[in-house]
Amino acid sequence: MVRDHGHVLALEHAAITAATSARPHRSKQRIPPGPAARAAADTLRTRTSGSPTTPGAAAEVVIDLARYAAAAAARTTPPPAAPAGDK
Repeated sequence: MVRDHGHVLALEHAAITAATSARPHRSKQRIPPGPAARAAADTLRTRTSGSPTTPGAAAEVVIDLARYAAAAAARTTPPPAAPAGDK
């Protein structure tokens, strides 16, 4: 690969001329969900939990992290040392 100073300048020039201050394409913008999307999400929450989830409400436990903690503890425990004669 050959890097020439002229190539670097040409690439920088192309990048600068392609840049724009216009708004991005609509699909690239972060648009908050509308009323229809919120209603659909509430419907899905009601179907899975039996009641709609409200912000600040206590959620039921789905995953018991104690099992993951036990597995992680077993991985961090060093293996028993081998007797001095076994090499």
